[in-house]
Amino acid sequence: MRRAFLLTAVLLALTACTSSKLLQSTPAPAELADAATARGVRLVWHADVGRTDLVSERLRPSSAADRLYAAASDGTVTALAVQDGKQLWRKELDRPISGGPTVADDLVIVGTRKGEVLGLAAADGELLWISGVTSEMLAPAAIGQGVVVVRTNDGRVFALDAKTGERRWIYDRNVPVLSLRGHGSPVLVPGGVLVGFDNGRVAALSLRDGTPAWEQNIAIAQGRSELEQMVDVDADPVVVEGAVFAATYQGRIAGLSLRDGHIAWAREISVYTGIALDSNNVYASDAKGRIWAFDRFNGASVWRQDVFQGERMSGPAVYSDYVVVGGSDGYVNWLAVDDGRLVARQEVDDTRLNVTPLIAGDRIYVQSMGGRLVAYELEAGRD
Repeated sequence: MRRAFLLTAVLLALTACTSSKLLQSTPAPAELADAATARGVRLVWHADVGRTDLVSERLRPSSAADRLYAAASDGTVTALAVQDGKQLWRKELDRPISGGPTVADDLVIVGTRKGEVLGLAAADGELLWISGVTSEMLAPAAIGQGVVVVRTNDGRVFALDAKTGERRWIYDRNVPVLSLRGHGSPVLVPGGVLVGFDNGRVAALSLRDGTPAWEQNIAIAQGRSELEQMVDVDADPVVVEGAVFAATYQGRIAGLSLRDGHIAWAREISVYTGIALDSNNVYASDAKGRIWAFDRFNGASVWRQDVFQGERMSGPAVYSDYVVVGGSDGYVNWLAVDDGRLVARQEVDDTRLNVTPLIAGDRIYVQSMGGRLVAYELEAGRD
């Protein structure tokens, strides 16, 4: 009974924002009221792509060539022209979408709350195949090397044939008694895939048959209660130049070797929305709303921005000389990469900005939970 009570309590706490009313933006911290609008950043276009109903579901736009793809909880998938946001096609799937879209190799992938993975033709939205999995998919899949790799909320990883949706293999990892509702996306590497799990581990799996090349604990569960012991890896791992960067909730952020998973450095921090990199630093939004920069080679703290404390912040994205991060107040925030100072803010919508902004080409795209998709670009000749 105690365990059931704790499970109920944590689900209420972590999904309290799932009602329509609570998807509305939260009040901004008072000290942000006079923040300037971003100079040298131009709003190019905006479009309505349909709302996201649940905070725990990651419906983030995806791009390929000259198109942008977006999904809504009601089962709508939309393709837009990146130049002007004009709708190219819209597909009504009549299924509750909970993760995606991902686009690559002329294929668009979305997942549903009913444990389905759908493959659509990127050209026109034609439904090509449907594959059943064992639980809901709450984050975008990975596409490449002839496969679609899906992480489901029950701790399993599925590899599906990209042409047919036929299952190639499944990797099963037990889920702790309590965990956050949500999970990260798989990340493809040559011949393999990196996946984070709810027990604080990251695994490198073979794309051929799903066998693990290595597994590494990013954080170990600590504390007396099951609430304190949650160490989910919900932020997507990031891979660059033979290194992997991963982070956990109530745990650590770490730099690892892609070859064998050896941890080069680690710092204590609680992360569940995402991390980003540039040539020098790793950036992360923590569970308290603070934005951090760590030296990517040794983990040393570079700066920390505390002005957003109390907000739920999206994962960060690095755009030119800005770190860009959305907030639960409906604003997108522009921070200087060198010292984290708040350069400017812009209101996107009166609903929360729940997913990491997308960088594609010379533009950055921000999608609100209300379904407003906005494209920004830097103006020529800005200071």
